[in-house]
Amino acid sequence: MFFGLVLVVVFGLVLLVSVTRSSRNSRKGKARWIPPWEDSSEIERWSQSLLNELEWKRFEQVISHFYKLRGFRSKVTRMGADGGVDVVLYEEHSQTPHTLIQCKSWSQKVGVKPIRELFGVMAADGIKNGIFATTSEYTGEARQWAEGKSIQLLSGASIVGMFNGLEIEQIKDLLEVGLSGDFRTPTCPSCDVKMVERTARKGKSAGSSFWGCRNYPRCKQTFKVT
Repeated sequence: MFFGLVLVVVFGLVLLVSVTRSSRNSRKGKARWIPPWEDSSEIERWSQSLLNELEWKRFEQVISHFYKLRGFRSKVTRMGADGGVDVVLYEEHSQTPHTLIQCKSWSQKVGVKPIRELFGVMAADGIKNGIFATTSEYTGEARQWAEGKSIQLLSGASIVGMFNGLEIEQIKDLLEVGLSGDFRTPTCPSCDVKMVERTARKGKSAGSSFWGCRNYPRCKQTFKVT
């Protein structure tokens, strides 16, 4: 009788420890979800999910490097997540720009307005070719407006296809450019430094997270956390 009681108590303690550990591991598992591309050495091809992980500046750098692999001289032109031309392509030995590229690392569809703006810069600078590259897609109005004009619209899906159409060694090279270091934390377009995640303390957005410049209050640049 006594021996049986001891077995019951021991079994109960073992079960309690097992459940506690399982619960802790479960919580840890939720907090430590690791994307499949965390170890960049294991990645062999591009995907839409991977493209979406790139912060805006890294996206520009990857687009620029892709065209270098295609034989162009490619130059990222300035800091800034919005507005202006992001990448300029030159043919070999030429000092005159061949193509202007505007990059948008967006989740929403690109409308006609930014494409018109790129076309206006092309006309003002006398450059015939333009490329608009986005991680997302385009509205029907935007695609219709670009028809017949020398602007190529690259969606996230078409960019992934172009990247994976490179030679194997070139794909590895492009992945190294894209995934080296911290490629997810956005860069402040004003200060060219990595931003920090903060929590709003007051106002309508109190309690929500956002990206803020680490040079605050001198720089008040912010981005939404997506």
